[in-house]
Formats: sequence, C-alpha cells, structure tokens
Amino acid sequence: MSTAVRLLTYDDLLQTPEDGKRYEIIAGELYVSASPGWAHQEVSGELYDTIKRHVRRHQLGKVYYAPVDVRLSPHDIVEPDLLFIRQDRLHIYKDRGAVQGAPELVVEIISPSSRRIDPGAKKQLYARSGIPEYWLVDPATRQFQLFILLDGRYEEVPAIDGRLSSAILPGLVIDLAALFAVLD
Repeated sequence: MSTAVRLLTYDDLLQTPEDGKRYEIIAGELYVSASPGWAHQEVSGELYDTIKRHVRRHQLGKVYYAPVDVRLSPHDIVEPDLLFIRQDRLHIYKDRGAVQGAPELVVEIISPSSRRIDPGAKKQLYARSGIPEYWLVDPATRQFQLFILLDGRYEEVPAIDGRLSSAILPGLVIDLAALFAVLD
C-alpha cells in the first residue's frame, strides 16, 4: 500500500516561521537553510551594488536581493540571493507579494547549508523554468560560475582575463579579483 505524498505549495511556505532561516520549496519538498554568514553577505552586497549601478545607469529594469519569493510553479518557490527583472517584465513582481514567474537572472551565493542544493536541484529548476542566466558564486573557494541557458540546458561561460561578462546585462563585466577582494 503506497501513501500519497502531498506536494507543498506557496500557501505552505507562508506558514513557515520568521526565524531568519531560508525556506524554499522545490518539486513540492521543503528545504531549509541557515542564515548566511559574513562572507556570503560581503559577496552578496558587492554584487548587488555592482548590478544595481549598471541596471540603473542603463535603465534595464530592477535588481532585488533576498528575501524575495520567486514562484516558478505551484510547487517550486525559491528565494535567490539576487535576481534581475527586465523593465518590460516588472509586472511579474509589482504588487504581487512574490515574483510570479522566471526572472532574467538569478544569483545564488553558496553557503555551507546550500552547498548541495544551489549547484544541483536549484540549477536544474532554474533551467527547467527558462531563466536565461544563472550565476553561482562560492565565497569559500572564490569560484564564480556564469551559466547561460541554451536549448534548455545551462552552459558555463568561461572567464576571460579574470572577468565574466553577462549576456542578460549587456556591458556588465564582473572582475573576479575585485569581487573576492571584499573577503580579504
């Protein structure tokens, strides 16, 4: 006799405690991560400032930082560290409580509690959801991977001279040495 497992939804997510932990639902299953540490926060802040300046200067849209719920499906609700939504698609977030659909860019900064899920289940979910660009940053190893979506799969973009260029944010170049210098 098999027991049907109920897939969790956004309504279930709204019932989680406000305790500083990150609660996300992927494929109907609850994932809980501890609050990020100082290295995560330093890298997140630096990236947010860099992206926001570029986005404002070129009037491309809006960049947001966690906590922001992103509803990719009824059973897939995540909270990326950073996300970007193009100007003509801002309606997917405005006055809705959560982002309703795929942003153009998501950034995940790996913490000890997210080391397995960010490069695994979340990366797969983001590809399935059609998110055109995904950045995966690991402060512990000082690794930055930039992925672009091609034919439903993420392909990694190699750094050139220690710099990565965004396809979604034309003209935005991340200097990896400068980014990780905030950790020194």
